[in-house]
Amino acid sequence: MSLIRTLSAGVLLVATLTACVAPAMVSDEKDANGKKIEYAYFTPTGSNVPIRVPKDQLPSSDDDSATSNKAFQDMQRSGSAHLPQSPGGP
Repeated sequence: MSLIRTLSAGVLLVATLTACVAPAMVSDEKDANGKKIEYAYFTPTGSNVPIRVPKDQLPSSDDDSATSNKAFQDMQRSGSAHLPQSPGGP
């Protein structure tokens, strides 16, 4: 009889502690205008950990990113070509 009481008390203790450790429900978050904020999970390149991000702040696709990176690099490379040369320079 003592073993049954000990075992049931142990199960009750584990269940109680598990309920305390469980994550809390996320409440409905609202923005400044009172609209509900919708979230999506985004996994950055090179990572396997998803990040919770508001849907309106999701990063653009890789194609858009590659195009903008190429345009930025071209702008950096050709940026100094149109500057006036110093008088003492070649």
